Amino acid sequence: MQILHVISSLNVGGAERFVIDLATAQRQKAYIEILSMGDKGEPLEAELDNLKMPLHLSISLKGIRKIIRKFDVVHVHSSHCLLRVLLASLGLRIKVVYTRHNEFVHNGLKWRFIYKLANFKLHKMLFVADKARVKFLAHYPQYSKKAQTILNGVKPIKKLNTNNSKFKLGHVGRFVPLKSQHILIEAVSKLPEEIQNKISLSLYGTGELLKYNQELAKKLIPHVEVYFFGFESDRNRIYTEIDLLVVTSETEGLSLAILESFAAKTPVIASDVGGNPELIKNNYNGFLYPYANSNKLAKRIATVFREPSMYQAFAQNCLNEYHQKYSLEICTRTHFDCYQ
Repeated sequence: MQILHVISSLNVGGAERFVIDLATAQRQKAYIEILSMGDKGEPLEAELDNLKMPLHLSISLKGIRKIIRKFDVVHVHSSHCLLRVLLASLGLRIKVVYTRHNEFVHNGLKWRFIYKLANFKLHKMLFVADKARVKFLAHYPQYSKKAQTILNGVKPIKKLNTNNSKFKLGHVGRFVPLKSQHILIEAVSKLPEEIQNKISLSLYGTGELLKYNQELAKKLIPHVEVYFFGFESDRNRIYTEIDLLVVTSETEGLSLAILESFAAKTPVIASDVGGNPELIKNNYNGFLYPYANSNKLAKRIATVFREPSMYQAFAQNCLNEYHQKYSLEICTRTHFDCYQ
């Protein structure tokens, strides 16, 4: 089987990261290439080069058609790529699969046209969370026979040795508005001084709001150790610097950061949005809190910090969830079944 994965860019987002991991795992049983409609030299291009993963860059219909015609399956991972791939695939005997990586439903005139066209051509419409699938079908019930949920999967993660004695709060994600890292900084500023003195804050990612959050941290929590690590591809290293993952997003599909945290045996506190409630169960593997409520988030952080036995129970439950549902092996097998 020859499979082409199509993404809008090679920037450092959860969907892009997942596609690379999935494609790497699929190489054991299929021939895999990747098509990006982004710009040359984006952050994850070097990673594909190291993996010796064939990469195409094209946005023209003629160029896309020339690339996709040799594949059995074209798997699209971005709404911004869907129409071009659909048009380029007309008349070709290939299976087009499309994954929705978030819960937002496009419902404008343009998208109603695209989804009408897609319904004739798509082999499967995939969702990474059941909530997103149900929400989409409420607007587009004609997809009920093609819609399927496949949970994301991640690689195993092994934490490295560290001498840091502080309790490390962490966030992983691009510094863009919907990730809302400022809420975490505000929450830390509301923790009692006794806790602030015993914690550190590790933030991974780049983006337009990085400088704003750096300045906010200096202003609100000048006495807390805060580390902005930027782009880091080694997830073993990332989760070594995180004892408790905090997800502050305004919306999420099925968060790769949460799944990676599960694989790293690391509890999570997450905003109660999108697919997060499908992953985080209160008092089992972490806590949910109302989006943008920094007061509630601060209370959740303090509770986990003050209860070591609770923390250890959460950590073990996270690892159990990973092995039962979210391993990359399970995810890869389910995708192959879908392609048939």
